[in-house]
Amino acid sequence: MLPIVCAAFLALPLYPLNPTAQDTVSSMNLHITTGVMSQSGMISAGPELTLKFEYLLTHPFIFRSSLDYTYGEITTRTYPNGSVHRQSISSEVLYYRGTKKMTAYLGVGVVYGRGTFNLNDKTYFNNNVLGVPQEIKFGDAFGYRFVLGMRFKHKYSIEVGVTEISPSFIYIRRTDVDSFSEENIKFRANYVKLSLGYLFRLK
Repeated sequence: MLPIVCAAFLALPLYPLNPTAQDTVSSMNLHITTGVMSQSGMISAGPELTLKFEYLLTHPFIFRSSLDYTYGEITTRTYPNGSVHRQSISSEVLYYRGTKKMTAYLGVGVVYGRGTFNLNDKTYFNNNVLGVPQEIKFGDAFGYRFVLGMRFKHKYSIEVGVTEISPSFIYIRRTDVDSFSEENIKFRANYVKLSLGYLFRLK
């Protein structure tokens, strides 16, 4: 996936570039985006909302920290039917080039994700039977992300992000009257998201 993203960036008419004086972004931005994420393994496609803070390190590099929220439904019978609310925090470094009218950027960063699983069928739990799950949780995980985006007039953006992450389902089972066990089942939850955004200049 990374070679495809890099090739797409290099093929843009923005590369190579204009002088630095015509190629500078704001020192600090608040960037709000909304869009849709693709199906990720057993989790369905769903909406995405992100709040991002950007800081210009030095031309042409930007440091960005993001807070994401995504929603999806379990789409396989291998796991209990339910919905997943996922939140993630990421830190990325962006490399940008362009003009005042249009700027393209390419980035890479790390992601820390966590989520909440809501079971649709509460009868799945049976507190009187040993070995039957008493609770199901969505485990935390680290991953990484590639970003390709474009901005227009320093205010509007369109962005594609590819996230690689492998969280887990945590089954908590009663093994005795007063004892419990945990079973972690890791799975891949990679996804692609397409989002539109608006930038607020802070400095």
